[in-house]
Amino acid sequence: MSNSKNLIMIVALLVFLIAAPILATEGGSAKFSVTRPLFVAGNEVKIGTYDVKWETSGQATDVTFSAIGKPFVIKAQGKIEQVDKKFDYNSLVIGKDSAGREAIRQLQFRGGNMRIVFD
Repeated sequence: MSNSKNLIMIVALLVFLIAAPILATEGGSAKFSVTRPLFVAGNEVKIGTYDVKWETSGQATDVTFSAIGKPFVIKAQGKIEQVDKKFDYNSLVIGKDSAGREAIRQLQFRGGNMRIVFD
């Protein structure tokens, strides 16, 4: 009897370990407006409105910027950070990239306490 309980627990643990990365994958989307040329992941983000989508596995995040009404797509990698407060607006945090250009450093999402940070 004890061996069958151990076997069931081992099988349950293996199923959980295999399924955990799949269950941890999340995604979402939001709209952002860019009012001046910026950079992200070394690519220029031109003036316009963007549908930003992300797929997350753990802290690693793949982000796609798609220009609304234009065939313009940029892909970048970032990481998810949780913060203590909820954001009031969808916001871009602007800073400098390694080349000294104005760049998107963070995406913050209205109603949530998650942000995506770009290195």
